[in-house]
Amino acid sequence: MTVKDFVFETFLRLTSRTCPHGFEDELVKDVMSNILPENIEKDQHGNYFYEVGSGSRTIFASHIDTVSKEYLSVTHILDDDGMIRTDGKTTLGADDKAGMTVMLWMIKNNIPGLYYFFIGEEVGCIGSGLAAKYGDFKGKYDRIISFDRRGTNSIITFQSTGRSCSDEFADDLCSELNKSGMSYEKDDGGVYTDSAEFMDIIPECTNVSVGYYKEHTVNEHQDIEHLSFLADACTSVDWENLTTKRDPSVVEYKSYDYWGGGYDDWEWNGYDYVKKSKKRKRTRRGKNRNRRTYYDNGSELIDITSDNNWSIPKDQDKYNWIIHKFADDKLTWGELQIIKDCYLDMNSDYDKFFYEFLKEQIVHF
Repeated sequence: MTVKDFVFETFLRLTSRTCPHGFEDELVKDVMSNILPENIEKDQHGNYFYEVGSGSRTIFASHIDTVSKEYLSVTHILDDDGMIRTDGKTTLGADDKAGMTVMLWMIKNNIPGLYYFFIGEEVGCIGSGLAAKYGDFKGKYDRIISFDRRGTNSIITFQSTGRSCSDEFADDLCSELNKSGMSYEKDDGGVYTDSAEFMDIIPECTNVSVGYYKEHTVNEHQDIEHLSFLADACTSVDWENLTTKRDPSVVEYKSYDYWGGGYDDWEWNGYDYVKKSKKRKRTRRGKNRNRRTYYDNGSELIDITSDNNWSIPKDQDKYNWIIHKFADDKLTWGELQIIKDCYLDMNSDYDKFFYEFLKEQIVHF
């Protein structure tokens, strides 16, 4: 089977249903039984993983869940321009079935590495957060590559405000992919995906564009030609000899600019968002702090603490997570509706004010 045929057929199969967190196992049973490797394993946190070869110092990552409230059938539409989208009634799920498709082609071609298909990325990197916290990865791996970025040319060097991979590593990866006729370049505008959960323990953690657009909305669409080119190119990359330079114990920050000076220039005083008196950089969690992961119970995000006790996080933590998940460049009306339906309780005065705050930013774009 050609790469083009494999990618097209696999992508359509993987995106045949939406998959909100909690339905990953059901999706695997319903649509992936003949797609995933026969002897794929499952860790204690619910993530699926598969190893090709032995001794590789590379992890490849994608996630099974998609932004959706329900487990629904998807109707595909193939545009004349080569884009795959839906009939407008559901999200497509290219975020991140596109990444899964690339990884499955790499597995089929026996590219050495540890392949992780994480759960719960869309509600706070649940699976990857728990794997990073409790797994045995430190010192064993030099790089983790997530295939989970919109567009067609980004190799991410910063996730949230922290450097996640060195420029040298990104340059090497761009060079390797571009040998196949692609046009990748370094991009310091990453938000946060599964590979970021490993920034404290693995030197090079990046995210690669896989050709989807307008993720998290019913207008999501996938450049299937780019996905085929990328999958093919990934079988030719010399993954094990990419430069490893970043020291995971050293945190390098980048200032984040959101709306009119940055969301981080605002703070909640209990009644309203007000400008901070002095601009401060947002800092990534310290090494001795609990790693925060979240579960969406249908109305709010629930923090899973290191002791596996359930507690409701402070509203500000929830709002910051939503901001950094959805508003890396700008917020769309479709994304605002997803936030309202999936993450906010409109009976809460705080959540209602936050919703109005987000709506006001869209008006100003």
